[in-house]
Amino acid sequence: MTNDPRRRLAILDAAFRVFTSYGPRKTTVADIAREAHIGVGTVYLEFRSKNAILRAISHRGFERVHREMAAALQGEGPARDRLRRALTVRVTSFLAMADGRHGQDLFACGSRAIEAEREAFLQAERQLLTRFLADAHAAGELVAEDPELLARVVLQAYRAFAPPQLFEGRDRVVEELAAMHQLVLEGLLPRP
Repeated sequence: MTNDPRRRLAILDAAFRVFTSYGPRKTTVADIAREAHIGVGTVYLEFRSKNAILRAISHRGFERVHREMAAALQGEGPARDRLRRALTVRVTSFLAMADGRHGQDLFACGSRAIEAEREAFLQAERQLLTRFLADAHAAGELVAEDPELLARVVLQAYRAFAPPQLFEGRDRVVEELAAMHQLVLEGLLPRP
């Protein structure tokens, strides 16, 4: 296998367009090659299989969400606001990348390749949030005596705002996400 970064990127971009239009199951390597304006054999110089392409695209998408969450957590302002921004950008990033008829399939479609990337993302996301909560607790900004447990619970609460559930209620996401933020970050009790 060769590793030509420009050719690899062109294949991934073409594959993304085809997968989001026709879905991972119906797309063939020949479809990807045609979209990339290269031969089928050239695709195999960069990727072993369609699943390898699918995994690379899924990885790229999950990495983007992770980077954007990390940037929001490291931004300016109180910890509560940064956490709200990170959880919001997580949702908006997934929605933006899942455009097209089958865009959501690149994050949750039952494919082993995608599930492996999703599991890796969930672990990295949990670690990112755990570190943030530990730091915010140490700085006296948030109460997070067990940051790892709290990270798991927060992510469990926000599971409806992650693939695949996220894509089932797209039309209600903004309203429900705001309500979830209020519940998790501010609680239901009245403020004195």
